[in-house]
Amino acid sequence: MGLFRPYERAEAKDGQPESTPTVLPDPPRPGKKDAPTPSRRDAEAARRERLNPSLSKKEVRARERTAKARLRDEQFTRAEAAPGKVLVRDFVDSHRGVAQWSMPVLMVTLAFSLLLSSLSITATYLVTALTYGVFLLIALDLFLMWRKYRRLHADRLPNVPTKGLFAYMLNRAINLRRLRMPAPRVKPGDEI
Repeated sequence: MGLFRPYERAEAKDGQPESTPTVLPDPPRPGKKDAPTPSRRDAEAARRERLNPSLSKKEVRARERTAKARLRDEQFTRAEAAPGKVLVRDFVDSHRGVAQWSMPVLMVTLAFSLLLSSLSITATYLVTALTYGVFLLIALDLFLMWRKYRRLHADRLPNVPTKGLFAYMLNRAINLRRLRMPAPRVKPGDEI
């Protein structure tokens, strides 16, 4: 067998081949292509289109809108997860008071004042006094609630500042329970 002719078989002294080499079957060949191979320019253009698709103005606006909404939701979730806000939320949601009924009561007093203002001056004065009385009750309820919350905050979160939490508590306390966002986790009267 020659060094440069491996296909020739070495023959034994008697003229017979020494051994039969193992022949591997040919690997299966791929089928015919459906389309010709794209040129380099076309392949690069297709790659660029996959990475940065060219969109219409409407599609661009829709993508930007969904991206902004996703970012806004992430920021809202991150801001609402602050320990001070979580404690305020649970505290307000467990509190029973006048403040949560402030909007419906004020709407009723406004309706009465509009209806009764044309009837008599005395009724107008009574409704106005009732409105101011409701405001005073709401202010007293919020003042007592804030005082109680500050003590709770000092016990549970001594190193967390209370900056901005009063406005957050006020906003949450005057809303009806079912309209509060994020939804309440505790029931009224529960210990937190």
